[in-house]
Amino acid sequence: MENSLQETAGSFSLCGMKLRSLLALTFCSSIAFGAVPAQAEECPDGICELVFEYTGNAEYFTVPDGAKNVSFEISGAAGGRGGMGGRVTGEFINSPTGFWVLVGGEGVINAEAPGGYNGGGRAGGSRGNEGSGGGASDIRSGTNLNDRIVVAGGGGGGGGYAGAAGGPGGNLVAENGGSGQGSGGGGGRESSGGSAGASNGGSSAQPGGFGIGGTGGSSWNAGGGGGGGGWFGGGGGGADDDSCCADAGGGGGGSSYANTSLVTNINHQAGVQNAAGRVVIRYQAPSIITLFAGTQLSNNEVSINMEVEGSFSPDSTHLEIVDTACIVSEPELTGSTYVFQIQSCVDSPFQAALAPEAAALLVDDTSASLQIELDLIGPEYAFEQIISADHDYVFDLVGSEDNSGLSSDDILVTGCDETVLLNQRLSLNDCQEGDITITLASNVVTDSMGNLGPSEPAVLELSRDTIAPTAQWLEPEITEIDGNFNLVILLRHDDSLVEDAAVEFLADEISCLPMTTSAEGEITFEYTGCAPGSMSWKLAAFSLIDSAGNSGPAIDKVLELTLVAAVPIPEPTPEPMPATPEPALEVAPRQPALQIPSQLAPGLPDDIQSPIEAPGFIDQEMVEEILEFVESAEVIPIEKESPPKAVATVPTRSSEAVSSPIASKPPLVTPEPEPQELENEATLTNDEEELPDRAETPAQSTYVAELASGDQKPAEPDSVARISPWLAGGAVAAVLAFTVYRKMMVR
Repeated sequence: MENSLQETAGSFSLCGMKLRSLLALTFCSSIAFGAVPAQAEECPDGICELVFEYTGNAEYFTVPDGAKNVSFEISGAAGGRGGMGGRVTGEFINSPTGFWVLVGGEGVINAEAPGGYNGGGRAGGSRGNEGSGGGASDIRSGTNLNDRIVVAGGGGGGGGYAGAAGGPGGNLVAENGGSGQGSGGGGGRESSGGSAGASNGGSSAQPGGFGIGGTGGSSWNAGGGGGGGGWFGGGGGGADDDSCCADAGGGGGGSSYANTSLVTNINHQAGVQNAAGRVVIRYQAPSIITLFAGTQLSNNEVSINMEVEGSFSPDSTHLEIVDTACIVSEPELTGSTYVFQIQSCVDSPFQAALAPEAAALLVDDTSASLQIELDLIGPEYAFEQIISADHDYVFDLVGSEDNSGLSSDDILVTGCDETVLLNQRLSLNDCQEGDITITLASNVVTDSMGNLGPSEPAVLELSRDTIAPTAQWLEPEITEIDGNFNLVILLRHDDSLVEDAAVEFLADEISCLPMTTSAEGEITFEYTGCAPGSMSWKLAAFSLIDSAGNSGPAIDKVLELTLVAAVPIPEPTPEPMPATPEPALEVAPRQPALQIPSQLAPGLPDDIQSPIEAPGFIDQEMVEEILEFVESAEVIPIEKESPPKAVATVPTRSSEAVSSPIASKPPLVTPEPEPQELENEATLTNDEEELPDRAETPAQSTYVAELASGDQKPAEPDSVARISPWLAGGAVAAVLAFTVYRKMMVR
């Protein structure tokens, strides 16, 4: 057996001399002492057992701290062709700190063979089949023979040729060896060695001594056997030089011993050990607890492991559990580990401690208490939407911990016709506009501890919206005051403007600035004192966005407006008729004097006929005055009878774009018109084709109140004379049409 805790001690020679009766015998025995620490490999049921086999050296055993009930079983060695060794059992009264262990060696068969280790007597010669004595086995506190505490005697060796057997070792007084023609040696005693056997010719045998067996006698025919070692060794057997009959005697057995002041419960046996000796040390190991730990096995079970070395056997009373709802079972022993099962706990912080009796056995680095945060709650779920081009909606079902058992049957979806669940990824297809609801039922999945979840149904509600937002310009409110205009422009839109989006305002000349107000879904622009000219407002495409991420409108939303002031035409001054009447001009058929768009005056026909016929003759000077009036830049103001709308006064800036909160661009610049042929009518229109040439922005609606005038001077008096009647008639028709238009505007 492998021994640990090795120490080193020197070896030495022991020579001793003992005088027995009148014969003085001198002998010397050499014993080697080597420190070989020992410790038991296993301690079943807390009882440790350590076995020392024959090695030919002394071995030191250190008793573990706290060991109790140290006991021993010591057996001496058998002699060669002789008796078997004795045995002594017992236990220490008080546990020693340690002791030396010597295991006797078996006797050898040969002429003059040396005795077994630890006191066996030498064999006589010279037949060759003589046996030496077996060595004793003992435990001792020191290295000297006097330090022996317990000794088990070895057996004597057999006589040579047809000689007798050696005596068995053991007991306080050992047995004698057998006799042939040479007599057997005496057994060792409590206070003296065994006597030498008488030889039948040849040399004499030697008696046993303290701790050593006697040497057998020698003869040419057969030598005697050696005495066994012991507390006192057995005597050597006598030789025989007669080839007839029985031959040499066997050696006597060695005696056993026990120091009753140190050991107790002693039991002696003789002749029980064959071959070499053997020493067995048993002790009750000091009980220690090297492990105290717990773990959760399921939502209803906790396991506590307690690893114990020694004889301590814990039970449920050695555990103190804080949660009184817990049920503790008695432990099961697996090897050296006691396993406790605890069930039905309700507190998530599980706390346990060792009772004081068990806590006292803990090793230094082991805590007497433990705490476990129990998992008693099932997994909870959340829906995480991911982007996918292949599905209407895709969600990952994310659990708060690892779980199993989720199936498509556990999920209810409303608002979509197709639902697919794969590896906790949910796909919704063929979904309708409006509300969509996803519901995961409660307690349908299980975590690693067996907890069910989610505790409540997991619900996700969303609204499907794929319709882009739109915008609309409402009918403007226009009020003219003294040739200037007050405007109220309203944009109605869905949802909200995207970041940095604005309404762009363009004008020929910035003569007024808006006061802008915003409300939910509306933007209002109020202008005061705007000069005549062209204006436009544009909301760029995709300036709006809704909560679903839809952008709109798909195209620019544009409002265009042309403001033209109505200027009154002065009454012409009659000229005296010429003395000589000139021939009357030829009169053409009458033409409409004014075109009024039906959207501005729906109650009137588009064509208004002048009730005044063109005169057959008009004075030349009157014609020239009318032509000058038509060519002038004055505009007849259009007045309404209703009071003008109160509008905040805004500073006037020219030739720049204005944004509030609308983005501004440089005003459109209209080139000066080329002189054109004078027309005899004024037209008010909203037709896009008749608007001035403007920016590329498409027009959504056009409002025009305009009196167009041209200038074309006659090349010669005859031409003027020919058209004079028609010019006069056209002027009158224009005045009548304007009067009708004013009345309609007042309405």
